[in-house]
Amino acid sequence: MSMKLKSLAFCALLALCGMAALPAHADEPSPSSNKDIVLAFFRMMFQDRDIEEAVRRYVGPRYVQHNPYMGDGAEPLVDFFPRYFEQHPQASVEIKRVVAEGDLVVIHNLWKDSPEDRGQAIVDIFRVENGKIAEHWDVSQEIPENPANKNTMF
Repeated sequence: MSMKLKSLAFCALLALCGMAALPAHADEPSPSSNKDIVLAFFRMMFQDRDIEEAVRRYVGPRYVQHNPYMGDGAEPLVDFFPRYFEQHPQASVEIKRVVAEGDLVVIHNLWKDSPEDRGQAIVDIFRVENGKIAEHWDVSQEIPENPANKNTMF
């Protein structure tokens, strides 16, 4: 997979929720904090893969995207991710940590295209405005086969 496609995959990163660790339930109360909003978005988007509903429910009308491979607005998310998951049915996201301060929520996560993939360490940053995700930034690093130290990237 090209680096451009991988970067696109991390846009909503999204990583920004553990597919296995944070189950979503239809009967959950509406999220009340910015952290709850972003985590609910990630669960629905990347665990349940209910992309259209996640975007409808949690993304604001003037969504600003800072990933250089994806356009502004909700449409690029809805256009890209169904095809991505169709091509990568075993893709997974594991949340390692979440930090929230004011209107910003940061999710540090491990994104893998498949179980045998070493993956990428992703940091997604979301800005929440009036209960909706208004802005997104992400940075990613490939996890090397032979790192220079014994520390993990997480």
